[in-house]
Amino acid sequence: MRRAHNTWEPVARSAAGGIPLSAHSPAHRPTMVMLHGLEDDWQSWKPMADGFGDRFHCYAIDLPWRAGGDYAWRAGGTAAQWVEHALELVPRPVSVVVAHSMGANAVLHWLASGPTRQVDAVVLLSPFHRLASAPVDWAMFDRSLADFRTTMEAGLRARLGERAERLEPAILDLMAKKALDRIGPEGFLSLFDLFISSSGIDLSSNTVPTLVVGGSADPGISGPRAEALGRDMPAAEIRLEEDLTHFCHIERPHRVTGLVSEFLLRHLPADPETGRRPVPEGMRL
Repeated sequence: MRRAHNTWEPVARSAAGGIPLSAHSPAHRPTMVMLHGLEDDWQSWKPMADGFGDRFHCYAIDLPWRAGGDYAWRAGGTAAQWVEHALELVPRPVSVVVAHSMGANAVLHWLASGPTRQVDAVVLLSPFHRLASAPVDWAMFDRSLADFRTTMEAGLRARLGERAERLEPAILDLMAKKALDRIGPEGFLSLFDLFISSSGIDLSSNTVPTLVVGGSADPGISGPRAEALGRDMPAAEIRLEEDLTHFCHIERPHRVTGLVSEFLLRHLPADPETGRRPVPEGMRL
C-alpha cells in the first residue's frame, strides 16, 4: 500500500470553551467529482471511490435526474448548466470530473459551452453519440426508445447484483416495467434530447484531456459512434472493451478504476512540493 506523504492543510477551525480547535487534511489529494446518469444516484460511485482509496477527495453529486426524482429540472436549466451548479457545490478546486451515461453527455455539453472553471482531466463512462449522418426520424425514435428500455432493465439488474439471479424472471420483468412506468416519457425525452444533439456540439477546441470508457457492445457508443466521437473530440482517448457494459462502474469497478488510474497518471500534474503524482507509477489495482 502506498503511504501518503506529509503535506497537509487546515480545512476547518473552531473553538470550544475558548480553546482553539482545527482540522487538517492531506493537501496533496486532488479533487474528483463524480456525476451519475439518468435514474441513478450518488451511491453508485461507492465501489469506484473505494478503489481510489486516499488518492483523491471524491465528491459524488446527487443530480436532479436522480432515481425517484421528477423532471422539473428541465425548466430550471440545461443539463450543462446543472453540471456547473453541481461543481459549484464542491468546496475545493476540481481536478477531475468523472461522469456516467447521461451525466457524461451533460459534461460533453458543459465542455462545449466553454466553462469558466478549469479542470485537469475528464473521464466519461458509457456516453452516447449520434452519427451526424443518421436522420432524426421516427425510426430513430423507436430504436432509441427500445434501447432505453433495455438499458434501464440492465441498470436494474446491475444495481441488484447477485440478488437479481435469485429472483424469478417474471418478478424482474415486473420491477422493470414499474420503473419504466414511473420514469415516463419525460425521462426518456430528456435522454433522447441529449442523444440527438450529441453530434451537433462543437468539441474540436476542447483541450481538456478526456478518457472515454465503455463496452464494445454498448449500442450508444460502440463501433462507428466511438470513431465519430473521436473525430469530433480530438482531445479524447476512446477505450472500449468486450467485458465492459453500459454500467461498467457498477459491474466492473476494479477494471474501470484501473483504466482511469492509468489515464490520470499521464495527465494529472505532479504535486508542486513533492513532485509526486496522485496516481503512483506502477500501481496495480
